[in-house]
Formats: sequence, structure tokens, C-alpha cells
Amino acid sequence: MLKKFVWVASSVAMLSLGAITAEAGKIGYIDVKSAVENTKDYQNGLHHLETLKSQKLKELRALKAKIDQAEKDILSQSMAMSQERLLQKQSDLKELRKSATRRQQDAQEELVSAKNQLDQKVVGHFYEIARKYGKDHGFDLVLPKSNMIYVNDALDITPAITKLLDGKK
Repeated sequence: MLKKFVWVASSVAMLSLGAITAEAGKIGYIDVKSAVENTKDYQNGLHHLETLKSQKLKELRALKAKIDQAEKDILSQSMAMSQERLLQKQSDLKELRKSATRRQQDAQEELVSAKNQLDQKVVGHFYEIARKYGKDHGFDLVLPKSNMIYVNDALDITPAITKLLDGKK
């Protein structure tokens, strides 16, 4: 999501360059990735994702242990079980494996969804802040750093944008 946003912003900015004359006025650039990833909101969101991931891994490990135990039980008791009981245990094991696969897929989808929501929230806020900052500070053009071959560091407004994203003035 973040890469897509940077690409779109870069494309729009590059298309706009054709309309700029030699007297472009005030120009700045932002290291979008750095500005977004160094905010408190993004770091808190990543911490939340790590916590969620740990919780899901714990649940999946517990389910795996249950499957492993069921496999051991079948192997160790299969000779003493009736055919009907053995088939039931194998069927239960098959259902446990299906459940584990579904839970793993659900956990992956939940984590991806949470990451996408985090990216959308922070990038959306970034876009609003960057646009307002550019307008309020008289910039004629603000570009993402990712499209620059060379740029003077004096044009970098990333720290100011990061502070604004964190709610600092």
C-alpha cells in the first residue's frame, strides 16, 4: 500500500514537472517511507501487529500440539482400538488439521488486513499533513525522495512532516 501511494504521488509529481518553468519557486522533498514509519502512530500500530501475531502464533502452536498428541495417541493405541474407534480418531484428527489450516489462513488474513488498515490510516494522514504543510509554507512543489537521483539535503522537509504527523509543532 505504501509503495503504491509513493508510486502514484511520484507519477503525479513527475507529470506536473512538465508544466513548471525554470523559475519553479519553492521546492521540497519528503522521504515518505521514513516520515511514515518513524511516527508514533505507525510504531504503535506495528507493536499492536506484533502483539496480535504473537497471540495468533500461540493459538496455532497450541492447536499443533493438540494435533501432535492426537497423532501419537493413534500410533500408540491403534493396535488396542477397535476398527471403528480407530476410524473415529483418524476422522477427528483430519478435522483438527482442517481447523488448524483454516485458523492459520484466518490469522494471516487478519494480520494482512490490520497492516493494510494501519498503512491506510497513516498514509492518509501523511498526505493531508504534507499537502497542508506545503501550502502553509509556500511550497510550489513537494516531491517524494524516491524519485530523486540527486537532491540537495536543504530541500528535505521530512523531519518537519514527521513532527506534524506525531502532533508536535
